[in-house]
Amino acid sequence: MIKKYIEFINEGHFNGFNSLGEWVESLIDDSYIQNIITRYTKGSDLSIDLSNAINVLDDKEQQEIKAQIDHYLENGIEEKEPQLLASTDLEPLTESEISVAGKGIFTSFLKSLTGLGHKESQPNWERCPESFLLYYHFSNIQSEDLKQIFSRFKSLSRYLDLVDYQKNEVDLYFGVKCDGNFEYGLHYNAPTPLGQFKLSQSVIKWICQIESKSASSLKKELVNLTLSDVLTFGKIKTDMLTFNPGYHEKKLTPIIKDRVISFGYYGIGRWDNGKLDEGEYLNIKNNFTTWLLSKKWAGKVLISVNPMSFWVYLNIKLK
Repeated sequence: MIKKYIEFINEGHFNGFNSLGEWVESLIDDSYIQNIITRYTKGSDLSIDLSNAINVLDDKEQQEIKAQIDHYLENGIEEKEPQLLASTDLEPLTESEISVAGKGIFTSFLKSLTGLGHKESQPNWERCPESFLLYYHFSNIQSEDLKQIFSRFKSLSRYLDLVDYQKNEVDLYFGVKCDGNFEYGLHYNAPTPLGQFKLSQSVIKWICQIESKSASSLKKELVNLTLSDVLTFGKIKTDMLTFNPGYHEKKLTPIIKDRVISFGYYGIGRWDNGKLDEGEYLNIKNNFTTWLLSKKWAGKVLISVNPMSFWVYLNIKLK
């Protein structure tokens, strides 16, 4: 007797599980398997749990799911992101002909960083551009090494023509921009974006669930922030470019830690034995408070002024 596929899989006992749905549900922490399943269950009734949602799919869909997961478990990732249209000639793609990638390819970008030995890196505040809120920069990567790593991923190999092989080294970067976009790419004298996507609350959650050591610091920075927090920080950093606390010799690139963004200025005011004059301190604080009250985000923050060793730090904390 020929049995329906659903009857067959229910008899199969997938590694100790009674159905395909239960087996898949046990693997769902894997982000790649999540992507496979989402394509088949995105229209399912939210009141139905995942295993049942899979078990009620038709036979063909269940066969496709099993085949894709089996192939992935056996062979690893074989990316299937949209490909560029075939050209009638064989000339290399120019930068203008290569489309900017999205968040899906960012996971491959992270795997490339891991393969290149860049794990658990911290934000690079010193090199952080004015347009970025969080910024990670990876320097002195051998061009040939990058070529070999990118060639392993179909989604990244299309960008190999952007690597300048006349230069022995190339930098990589990724980060959150002040306008709420996320960007990643190559960096020589200036950034060459490979991908960009807009942050949302669900995208922040997705980033915080990425299983990659190269994303560990990014996840720690974002896990306690909402989309509103990120956008507020971005607006604060942008607006602070217009604030002048008075004459100063130099200033620090803003640093974010524990929901506080700090701005440091060196050489403001009169100091005596390493201590800022009290009148100068009050003047700086009053000017800062007056300036801040003109901003729409003023009601969302608390401030403090901290003078230390000829530096004055203006700290803005999200409520």
